[in-house]
Amino acid sequence: MNRIAKWDNAKFVLIILVVICHFYENYLGSSKLVNSLFFSVYTFHMPAFFLISGIFSKKTVKERKIVKVVPYLLVYLFMKMFGYFVSGIMNGGTFISVDFFREPGAAWFILALFFMYLITFYTKQFRPAYVLIVSVFVSMAAGYSNMDTNLFCWLRIAIFYPFFYAGYALSMDTITKWTENRKLKIVSVAVILIYFLVCYVGIDKLFWARFLLTGRSYEALTHGAFYGGILRLFTYVLSFGLVFAFLCIIPKGKNIFSQLGTRTLGVYVFHYNFINLFVHSCWYKVLYHNFPNTWEIILVLFGIVVTLICCLKPFDACCRAILSSKWKLRLDDELK
Repeated sequence: MNRIAKWDNAKFVLIILVVICHFYENYLGSSKLVNSLFFSVYTFHMPAFFLISGIFSKKTVKERKIVKVVPYLLVYLFMKMFGYFVSGIMNGGTFISVDFFREPGAAWFILALFFMYLITFYTKQFRPAYVLIVSVFVSMAAGYSNMDTNLFCWLRIAIFYPFFYAGYALSMDTITKWTENRKLKIVSVAVILIYFLVCYVGIDKLFWARFLLTGRSYEALTHGAFYGGILRLFTYVLSFGLVFAFLCIIPKGKNIFSQLGTRTLGVYVFHYNFINLFVHSCWYKVLYHNFPNTWEIILVLFGIVVTLICCLKPFDACCRAILSSKWKLRLDDELK
């Protein structure tokens, strides 16, 4: 199957944003620029990842074979165990017990994909418009729950599922046609720049709503929890619009980043360990105190470097081994 460069380009840009924002997470509240970039990027980067995943889920959903998606669960378990050993080593040999049923960290995305595929195996028989509408209302209602949101990442699955399903329901030709319109590309650049500017200028009044963008319950909101459902609906409109604008400005031609875009899973799986290493090192405090005027930019450079390191073949090969057809064939034989 020939790869489509546009989607690889999009994934590479998105994974860089993921890594940079995970670096920034450790400095939230320290800088207006960090807060505003974190807020604005979180509005669309994970929704975009789920939408793209949904676009490429059609064949697997049609076949409805669980063996096709079990490797995602294996990747999740690998992330948990690898992170467990790395954290233990960095803590001087003190290993904290690993909880496979709760995931507050980066591995939630992989687990969410596994469950989203399973859900779509059953929702595919209904009209797409109905499924999308119902999934939005379910996520709006789910935010009022006081259950443990990290348990199987259930709330984040509910909140981000509409993006995955939208990608599944829309044809690639339709999305490509929309996002390659020249006039819309110009408008999209303006929309994204204006949104970043609005976030920067008004971040002090907007930052309380960041929990809406990270898949949390309305209890996390400092105010406005009662209106959480309406706010969630507004964020859907905003996020879908920004995802569309983002895809519009992504070039469709193959370039130097297209090949790296095929290795985003390896980046996602391993990057957080580099960030943990950074946080446990002296650089975590040195950077902020010794470079007061440039530390935000230096973190961006760190994010790019970590992304490029994790794009190297050894990291990619590890993930491909877990996702390889050998696993699927073995599982298929066992389930027959």
